[in-house]
Amino acid sequence: MEFSRSEILLELLAVAVLFFGVHWSLRHAKTLDQASMLPFADDEEVARRVERETGRSRTGCGCPGRCQGDCRHWDKNWPA
Repeated sequence: MEFSRSEILLELLAVAVLFFGVHWSLRHAKTLDQASMLPFADDEEVARRVERETGRSRTGCGCPGRCQGDCRHWDKNWPA
């Protein structure tokens, strides 16, 4: 099976677009922390337990544990 030069370039372009798209969407640790806590947003008790066991704030803040909103990581738009 032979590939033409244009097919190879198109496939490389598709891989590059996929790579940069994923890299761009995951560029901030804060968004990863927020996304990792979303499944627990509706259940306060589970959110507290996950926060206690992982050391990650359930508010999506970069602070360890419960953030009080007075640090540089705090996002005023994130529900507490």
